[in-house]
Amino acid sequence: MQKSRVRLGPHLLAQTTPNPNPKSPKFYKALGVALIVILAILAVQQYSERKPRENIGLPQTESVLGAETQDSNFYAYQTQPGDSLFSLSEKFQVSWEELASLNLLKEPFALEPGQSLKIPYSAATRQQKFYDNLKKKIYVVEDGDSFVGIAQKLNISVTDLLRANPDLQSPDFIRIGQALHLP
Repeated sequence: MQKSRVRLGPHLLAQTTPNPNPKSPKFYKALGVALIVILAILAVQQYSERKPRENIGLPQTESVLGAETQDSNFYAYQTQPGDSLFSLSEKFQVSWEELASLNLLKEPFALEPGQSLKIPYSAATRQQKFYDNLKKKIYVVEDGDSFVGIAQKLNISVTDLLRANPDLQSPDFIRIGQALHLP
């Protein structure tokens, strides 16, 4: 087969016969679709073969951000150096007498650092619980939460939240009570 060429100028030639490449663009399109279908089937098989994880290493604590225990009406507070019944009553908006009777404290009402006190739930204790658990870097999904909404609420990027939860199967399918790690 002889190739015919047309001279378009002193240095420019144009080929007039069709491209000898036997594979057409349709072939590559069909190959791409077949590859996508195969990958989708493998992903579904891998997802269906996964066993649910019973213990994923989350801390075993009742004090988790967003989680409210219905059995207890009290917040557990660990005293810090310099805490007194009066300062705690101011901080949590509870009378010092109520704190003393609730925790069976006797005069002189001295508190030791690290001592655990029960404090009745109030707006202040809920706020304190929220900030204490931010330090633990855990968030428990509440009713109405979305992955993006959680990131916005905590002022972190969605990408960082995804990186902190590599075992999360899909950010679109979070459930109420699910614990998420925070970056």
